[in-house]
Amino acid sequence: MNLPDDFIFSQSSLQDYVDCPRRFQLRYLLKQRWPAPQVDDMLEFEHHMEQGETFHHLVHQHLVGIPADILAARITDPDLQRWFATYLKNGLQDVPARRRPESTLTVPLGDHLLLAKFDLLAVEPNGRALILDWKTGKHMPRAENLARRLQTVVYRYVLATGGSHLNGGKPVAPENIEMIYWYADHDGATLRFPYDAAGYAADRDYLLQLVDEINTRPDFPLTTDERRCRYCVYRSLNNRGVEAGSISEWDENNALELDMDDFSLDIEQIAEIEF
Repeated sequence: MNLPDDFIFSQSSLQDYVDCPRRFQLRYLLKQRWPAPQVDDMLEFEHHMEQGETFHHLVHQHLVGIPADILAARITDPDLQRWFATYLKNGLQDVPARRRPESTLTVPLGDHLLLAKFDLLAVEPNGRALILDWKTGKHMPRAENLARRLQTVVYRYVLATGGSHLNGGKPVAPENIEMIYWYADHDGATLRFPYDAAGYAADRDYLLQLVDEINTRPDFPLTTDERRCRYCVYRSLNNRGVEAGSISEWDENNALELDMDDFSLDIEQIAEIEF
């Protein structure tokens, strides 16, 4: 089963494939809908998702010029009040002044496109290029796990490949790129991932390998890590259980980190910057 010619890869779709080829097939190739909850407490899950989305929106409003005191006065949720205060205290510490919030960038990947949607890019002419990603989860993952996540791989690769649009027409050298995950629920603690030419070359080979696998494999097997199935909407369809996993374990398990950036896009939804 081949991908449509206009299929656009993202960190979310590639992570789905790496986690479980069958989930990728059902979600992106077959477009299968399956009415199963992801976790055992959907009200709490939806509340946390809404909090995360609201926090991202608050930060975006601040970055485009709305005064912090006006935004803070509208916040009634105690978690959001604390997170926003933490952001104001250190969220932009040592971040270059030229900032592009909520930027989208696409680059070629084989015969397809690869998309990254950045919470914040800050690119200095002929200097540093920072990728900031706001996280609102209760638990920080281990750095070695996060380094392997497709978000880390894709975001740095996309900026190194297509960042000339943000740098006066000059490519952004991998050595100048750093990705920073900023954790609102941990007093703004960060996990930082610098980049280099060797890492860029390895990521290019890895991403092209994944695309080639997806385009040529005859079948899409289920994951062998059945822990993942507890949080998959397709678990009953694939005879991997009926009951959803615990929401507390979802956020505690580094390999199954709650990701606020899970999204699906088609060609008409690409905006802002295209390579």
